[in-house]
Amino acid sequence: MKLLSAIFREETSEYTYSFPKMSFLRILVALVVSGAVIWLLALAFDKFMITPVFCSNADNISICANSTSIASYISLILVGVMLVPLLAVFGIKRPLLVVLAATASLWGVTLWANGPWALSLIWVIVATVLVYLSLIWLNRIRGNWAAILFVTLFAILARVVLSL
Repeated sequence: MKLLSAIFREETSEYTYSFPKMSFLRILVALVVSGAVIWLLALAFDKFMITPVFCSNADNISICANSTSIASYISLILVGVMLVPLLAVFGIKRPLLVVLAATASLWGVTLWANGPWALSLIWVIVATVLVYLSLIWLNRIRGNWAAILFVTLFAILARVVLSL
């Protein structure tokens, strides 16, 4: 409880934007739902669109072999496009920067979903929430160039860590 009060203490600063506790809770719920939607859309695109269309003949063997990754890329981009206005409504500064960096960090997220479905769903949700919240927190910096620099460095670091 003390940790949350220390994190969300409303102090005016000339270097960072404020981040109210209610905005954090709304964003947390939206990101949990987004992670589940990413996983569900990737599964739906793979099972109902890519596999039936491209795997019916032997000519498209490369697309058929990579259908899970293609479906995850499509779902990640679609959810990112839907998150930009939602983050703007929640008062996040530079929401497009956050979504672009998170998309780059989470590229291929459902490729980690090779286990049981419940475990893969939880993994996708946790990865999505942690990456987006970290980027939103870094994006609080008032200077545009500093925010771009720190968000880019985080995206590169997250990409390296998540690829291990």
